[in-house]
Amino acid sequence: MIHLTNLKDSKGLFFLFTINLMISTCICFGQQSGIQIMKRKCTYDRKYGGEKIIIQYQYDSLNLITSNEYWLNGFIKLPDSIKFLIIEKLLKFENDTELCCMNVITRSFNGIEGCGGTLKNVERYTIQVDALYIINRLCWPGSMDFYSCTPVLYDTKLKKTINNNPQKIKIVFAAYKKWYAECKAKGKIDRYFPFNDGRYVWYGGKKSIAPKV
Repeated sequence: MIHLTNLKDSKGLFFLFTINLMISTCICFGQQSGIQIMKRKCTYDRKYGGEKIIIQYQYDSLNLITSNEYWLNGFIKLPDSIKFLIIEKLLKFENDTELCCMNVITRSFNGIEGCGGTLKNVERYTIQVDALYIINRLCWPGSMDFYSCTPVLYDTKLKKTINNNPQKIKIVFAAYKKWYAECKAKGKIDRYFPFNDGRYVWYGGKKSIAPKV
């Protein structure tokens, strides 16, 4: 025989479990649903028309949105758990070959002239490259001057840029996906920058300053 008191306790425990589950689900869903990544038509310097990836993150009283430039103010201070959600969405632009509205220039985010080389006749890049460049800035904000100060991918074997070669850029995306899966499994973003080690690298970028672990 089941005592009424025990029955009441069981119902109470079930109720509390259900409420806790709903709260946990809402928090998880709220964090993910607060991230919006979209493309916006834009014109840069009254000359370059195209698209630009824009990220918006809303959670509680926090509301962040990126500009056309790559400063990512606020975003670079987010915890890795939120950055993982953003990176996952950015990697979905793998097949987007539309032109970005920004032109190819060498950028310095920390007042350091770390990258080398001079580019000729390379003015544009695609949304594919835009997405990867944002990931670099998001994950290595203090070292991007060394690793990828220019939004140009380069074939070290053929000695030429691949910004206009979507298939080769997809090979770079495969490397980023592998890196993403490894970091997510660890629960943190490594300081080591692995994308200047192989055949396809960021133009003028140096190998990782941080050691591989």
